[in-house]
Amino acid sequence: METANANDGVDGPTNAKTLQPRAFQYEMLHESLRRNIIVAMDTGSGKTLIAILRIQAELEKAPSEKLVWFLAPNVALADQQAKAITEQIPSVQTRLLRGADGVDHWSEQWIWDEVLKNIKIVISTHQDFFHPELEINKEHVPAILGLTASPVVNSKAGKLDRTPKTHREELLRLTHRPMLVTLTYHPVPPARQFPLLPNLGQLRMSLDIEQDPYVKALMQSSPTASDSPELRRVKLNRKTYCQEQLKSLHIRGQTVDKELGSWGTYWYIIACIQKLQLGVRNRSASLDLLDDDEKVYLERCLGNLLSCVTEETVPGFDKECISAKVLRLIEFLLTEHTPGFSGLIFVKTRAEVAVLSELLSTHLSLKEHYKVSTFIGESNSVKRRTNVAELIDVRYQVSTLDDLRFGRKNLVVTTSALEEGIDVSACNVVICFDHPPNLKSLIQRRGRARRSESKFALMLADHDDRSTISTWHELEVAMRKQYENDMRELRDLETLEAIDEGDREFVVEKTGAKLLLSDAVSHLYHFCATLPTGRLSNVAPVFTYQDNSQVLGQRAITAKVVLPISVDVSVRQASSQSAWITEKNAKRDAAFEAYKQLYYAGLISDNLLPIQGDDEAIANVKAEVGKMPSLVQVAGQSNPWHLVAHHWQSTTNDSSLYCYDISLQQTDETIVRMHMLLPCSLPVIRDPIPLFWDASTTFSASIYLSCSTPPEMHHAAQSTGLLLSSVFRSRMDAARFDFVALFAPAEEHQNTDWMERFGGTFKRESSRPPDDSNSSLSSWGIIRDLTRNGVPHILRGFEEQSSELDTSDPQDNENKEKKILLHVARFPKRTDFLHPATPRKENPLDGANKILLRPEDCEIDRLPLPYAYFAAMVPSILHRIGVRLLARSLCDTLLAPVELSQLDLVITATTTTASREPSNYQRQEYLGDSVLKFLTSLTLVSERLHWHEGILSSAKDHIVSNASLAKAALEVGLDTFIQNKAFTGYKWRPLYVSDIVNTTADESREMSTKTLADVVEALIGAAFLEGGFDKAIAALKVFLPRVLWSGVSDRNDILLSSYNIPITYPPHFTQLEQLIGYTSSNKTLPLEALTHPSYTGTNVTASYERLEFLGDVCLDIVISSTSFAHNPPIPTHGLHLIRTAVVNANFLAFLCLTLSIPIPRTTITTEGKNKVSSHETTIPRHIWQFMRQSPAAAVRRAQQDCLNRYQALKAPILESLQQGTHIPWSLLARLDAPKFFSDVIESLLGAIYIDSHGSLAACEGFLDTLGVMGYLRRLMQGGVALYHPKEELGQLADTESVRYEIFKGDGGDEEGRFGCAVWVGEREVARVENGFCVLEVETRAAEEAVRIFKTTKLGQV
Repeated sequence: METANANDGVDGPTNAKTLQPRAFQYEMLHESLRRNIIVAMDTGSGKTLIAILRIQAELEKAPSEKLVWFLAPNVALADQQAKAITEQIPSVQTRLLRGADGVDHWSEQWIWDEVLKNIKIVISTHQDFFHPELEINKEHVPAILGLTASPVVNSKAGKLDRTPKTHREELLRLTHRPMLVTLTYHPVPPARQFPLLPNLGQLRMSLDIEQDPYVKALMQSSPTASDSPELRRVKLNRKTYCQEQLKSLHIRGQTVDKELGSWGTYWYIIACIQKLQLGVRNRSASLDLLDDDEKVYLERCLGNLLSCVTEETVPGFDKECISAKVLRLIEFLLTEHTPGFSGLIFVKTRAEVAVLSELLSTHLSLKEHYKVSTFIGESNSVKRRTNVAELIDVRYQVSTLDDLRFGRKNLVVTTSALEEGIDVSACNVVICFDHPPNLKSLIQRRGRARRSESKFALMLADHDDRSTISTWHELEVAMRKQYENDMRELRDLETLEAIDEGDREFVVEKTGAKLLLSDAVSHLYHFCATLPTGRLSNVAPVFTYQDNSQVLGQRAITAKVVLPISVDVSVRQASSQSAWITEKNAKRDAAFEAYKQLYYAGLISDNLLPIQGDDEAIANVKAEVGKMPSLVQVAGQSNPWHLVAHHWQSTTNDSSLYCYDISLQQTDETIVRMHMLLPCSLPVIRDPIPLFWDASTTFSASIYLSCSTPPEMHHAAQSTGLLLSSVFRSRMDAARFDFVALFAPAEEHQNTDWMERFGGTFKRESSRPPDDSNSSLSSWGIIRDLTRNGVPHILRGFEEQSSELDTSDPQDNENKEKKILLHVARFPKRTDFLHPATPRKENPLDGANKILLRPEDCEIDRLPLPYAYFAAMVPSILHRIGVRLLARSLCDTLLAPVELSQLDLVITATTTTASREPSNYQRQEYLGDSVLKFLTSLTLVSERLHWHEGILSSAKDHIVSNASLAKAALEVGLDTFIQNKAFTGYKWRPLYVSDIVNTTADESREMSTKTLADVVEALIGAAFLEGGFDKAIAALKVFLPRVLWSGVSDRNDILLSSYNIPITYPPHFTQLEQLIGYTSSNKTLPLEALTHPSYTGTNVTASYERLEFLGDVCLDIVISSTSFAHNPPIPTHGLHLIRTAVVNANFLAFLCLTLSIPIPRTTITTEGKNKVSSHETTIPRHIWQFMRQSPAAAVRRAQQDCLNRYQALKAPILESLQQGTHIPWSLLARLDAPKFFSDVIESLLGAIYIDSHGSLAACEGFLDTLGVMGYLRRLMQGGVALYHPKEELGQLADTESVRYEIFKGDGGDEEGRFGCAVWVGEREVARVENGFCVLEVETRAAEEAVRIFKTTKLGQV
């Protein structure tokens, strides 16, 4: 393939806003796919974009052994094209072949085999297109695309020329022809001449040839060398290297003198001599090809020439020393300078380039307006030796074109090197200092002046041959005529487009919405504007036209529209129904048909507007849900004992009762064992209930179905009354025994006489210790202080105390009576033993203030203290039982379709943090949130195969929103099962059957919509934990019945079958499969997963957005389920922090940039004619390099900018990820990776999930290969601070507000840099600058503020 421009015009890298090819470029692409052609288009019209598209298309379909060979007319262009192609198509290896590589010595087959191993694209000049085996078979001509701005005139070759016809109007609008200007001058020699040039000529002719180093070497080579033919030849023609160098310098000096004047000649010769001298002194590498004797000889000869220069012979910088031609040029430049000026000056020789650029740069009137640079061509030959007459080093012109593009330079002096193909920014002035050598050069140079109202200037001497002047004037007239013809053609087309050819309409009967033909284009553009897109993608529809006039005998235009790649392939294209006179109406017709297609595919609503993820049912609910406040009134909590009470009313005999044993224990000792009678069964309570008596004493109650004979119901009722009255006497009705739960002692022999033995109280009047004082204190009942209204106490022991007698008689002291006092402790007032008691602060006076009671002031319960303990704990035990009854009720009613059996999961899911229960919904909500999003996304993406990612995301966001889930919770009545009130036992009263039955529902309560939504997600998580996705789907059917939920396997089958699309799998994508560690059975999936929304190639599936939508939730569910299952369990907040860190887009992008596999590449070294060797190395191949995108500059520039940042940040980020104690938030933010880097990771996950029939294990395997799972394991193990600096700063700031102020700084580049100041309260705490993006500077500022807070006490800065 041959091109005349690397990336010119409408789609060059200077125009990053144009993100997709034009219709006329598509026209040429499709024409080239049909047959071999030469595209003839003006310079600047985007020919190379066509070439890139054609290469991409070829790589998609060509067998792995086939090559693409790109031919350029010169080395500079080959270099540039190699860079452009490598950047645009990084997924395959390219190789640039240059003469300097010694290509002309690669004459053996093995060398070419090594050179082309693993290579898919070769770039070279025409001279280097050589291979012993590449003889063209006349019966099989390879696919060829030629690109030129100068059409071929040869009749045979001319048949291949193609220029856009159908889309010519668009091409005319985008290309600008310059105005031709002739600059006439009178060529008189400069008034002042200087002796340096004549002296150089005399020096060359006067040199003794026998002193030349080459002649000396010949004479010394052998005794008979003086008679050798070579020596005689050299002496005769004086052609040695040194003589040729002096000759070249003299001839070029003469050219400079003639064209530029004596000042230029003097400066040129002096500069060449000084460069030689400096090179010899510094042993410059540029002189390595000179022998030492030659260096010394030339330096001595030319140094002698300098000795003749005096102050009188130095020319001044005035008109007398500058040619009339240059003066005319300066005059023209002084009139043409405008803001944003950009220009080229073409000269014949390299010497003129050097001298003219120096002259213009130092001219007093020009240097303040023009920043001058140079550009010359490069030699192909590896044999080229150093030329003393060369001043410009091509190594230093690498940045010249970028300097011109970005305004750092605005005028370039060049040879013909910039005529063809080189990517030059559009100029507003192009000057031919000499006549263009031919028509091709003229056309190429003129094409460089392609800005609007640009000028193309030709310099003509007034004494030029009349025919020459006439020719250029005729050319000027022809150019003006061509320009006028183009404008006339454009005006004719615009007049034609104004014809009204009628209208038609499409009406939706249901709503009456109407689409007119005249409105179709604007409607279609509006639809495309709603598509998901980033700043690097263009979502405009592309219209192409077909002229059928020759077939139909009259003007007949048809149109086809192609919608952006994110639209489903089944409705992506549409064609006009009819043929039209005008393109305008053909376009309307195609848009009309496309919009109808979209409507029938469900992408347009009945109101003929783009849908936003709502079908009719969801839309109605969404309207209601959208009005929900953050706090809502919900039903009171259901009484779990209500059903038990109703069972009591229907119970008539003891045989229908359920008897449970409750064992109250302390450590391994059973304190008391009781029977509990209920009319219905209890849910299984496997674990003992911890009961916290005080800060140092903990009991446990174990409940299990009893194997003993239950007591009679009426005895149990009486024993319950006795039991509860020991603690709750003031809260009971002594005449009522219809308790909802009955308790009786477990010892069967006590059932009959238990009441008689332990009923009532007694008083101990004796002041002596009881006979059983040495027995267990627990056998005593509660001691009530009658002096204080019967305040209950617990006996701790006995103390003796002498009576205090009021007498002075010593004899009476002997008769003092020793009294026994009761050492007691207060019976706890608290009735909540489910939560640990707050430890009392130690008081040194506690021992002195111990409670001692006189027996005669007390009343003692006969009921032993262990029963009183049990009675006090009954409210707590019944609460725990009630919680399980409530959960079972939820499972038996609302969640019956789910068939949940693990009641603990349900209890956890319906318990809020405010209830202070042992567990709450937060961890299960974390998991359920991921499960919900995964199943919702899977359902949507498989149910709505036509929906693009934007609609899918909108629909998913609605379904999983807090408002939607809260609405669902209220609709099904879930609110009555949610526990959001802590148990305190405060004012607890015994539960009576009649009260419960006759009591209406609790009053309504206020609850946040987030709590309602969280409980729904926690229940989904519970269902998933018990029965995987099947039970989770069953739960979703309960809460969100409007969504068409079905089994995961069914959804996977639908998705996999939808990718049964015939495509050509690019051979190099096998490397991608090796890289990610997964080989796809369905090759469409990885191809789509790597297709950027900007892609415009021919092998089209869809963009990666739908797969990225699915892969996002695959990533989420893998990370969430893995971290949830970690042992020991990670707290909820830690789970969220870990997930945030691991699914972070910059983190995924970093891994995408890092993961690679080595690809072999052979390097050929040429040393001399017969010394060719090969050396195999490897180059890394990364995931992002396989991404298919538009060949326009924006995406690649974003990639390159990110790669530059990545190279600087790679080492510190890797070190932090592998060994750091903090997540490298600021470094990752500084990476500022474009979203597509992380998108392709998620789209590959989606592709793997579908291809593996829904295997999350396969997804996890890819994440392990990528490095995600390894870092996840490191975070779960601990030792890494998880908080984001902004979150940590918020915590340190406590109640003070935190504010981030962003400002733009001067970063020294085109875009500048960002800075940030962070304020806490009313003080500035930290300030950072020189950031690439807002997120980076905010994160760095927060990090610095955190550091300051931690290093200063109490955050006082």
